[in-house]
Amino acid sequence: MVSYARISRLENTDRGDSSLTMKRWTRREFVRAAGTVGLGTSGFSVLGSTDDSITSAERKRGDVEIRYEWLRPGEMVSRRKACPVAYLPIGTLEWHLEHNVLGLDAVKAHGLVMECARRGGGVVFPALFYGENRTEAHVDVLRADEFEVPPENFGPDFMPFTVSEQATHYHHLLIHVLNEIASLGFRFIIVCAGHYPLLDHARAAISVFRQTARRRGHQPTTGWAFSGYELVQDVLPGVGDHGLTWETSLMMALFPGSADLSLLPPEVRREKWVDSVSAEYGRKAIDLIIDRVLARVEDMLKNPGKYLGHCTPM
Repeated sequence: MVSYARISRLENTDRGDSSLTMKRWTRREFVRAAGTVGLGTSGFSVLGSTDDSITSAERKRGDVEIRYEWLRPGEMVSRRKACPVAYLPIGTLEWHLEHNVLGLDAVKAHGLVMECARRGGGVVFPALFYGENRTEAHVDVLRADEFEVPPENFGPDFMPFTVSEQATHYHHLLIHVLNEIASLGFRFIIVCAGHYPLLDHARAAISVFRQTARRRGHQPTTGWAFSGYELVQDVLPGVGDHGLTWETSLMMALFPGSADLSLLPPEVRREKWVDSVSAEYGRKAIDLIIDRVLARVEDMLKNPGKYLGHCTPM
């Protein structure tokens, strides 16, 4: 279990010094040091806010702004200095049965990383809905009737680029976004792929991004990608479905009212999976996902060198 208590210390793990030196810091001293220390030589043994302007009471109420696009410059800098972690949710626009919203993948990912940032600190960047391959691993290609459009609209010849070109363009887009976030001073970028096939794209983009970022001596940056279900499938069976018990329950917990089971056709409402849908199950799953994400983030903060270069944990 991850401890989310704020720790007012900075651990020196410089490999050139075999001793471990620790010092008690004031909160203001910690924020100043966190903004200037190099990733390759020091780790942050803190999750959550340490800045005076972001109090634990505010975090508990949930009314502190953590979305990058809604932060003012000084607010962003304060949050980044307190915890140099950026979250990037990615997804797609896709049919998830009649009862779920079309943006479920990216919306779900955004909700999950918002929970991560509320509990563990950091900043959440806008969700990326566009750019993925629309021909492969995409349910819409089979749902032209539901959208009341010609089947050819979802065919391989409708898009101006080939399947391979679409994948390459998306790969380049992710690398661009990762570097853009890194340029803002964030040391760690956590990507949440709400659309499962995008997890491979995210991992590939992060692998390439690391090769460039590790050469920046003044600010090496690293990243990690997750989807959610793969982190908890050892505890929760049957996770990772498409719009059924798993995803619907997550949406019910993250965004009450977003799922309307009454919109399902009568024959579908009689299917067994419908009886297992609940916000309670969704909340249990979310709490477990967040615990495991923040455990990885904490390890990255404490051992940044472990996540730079070749053979780093994916």
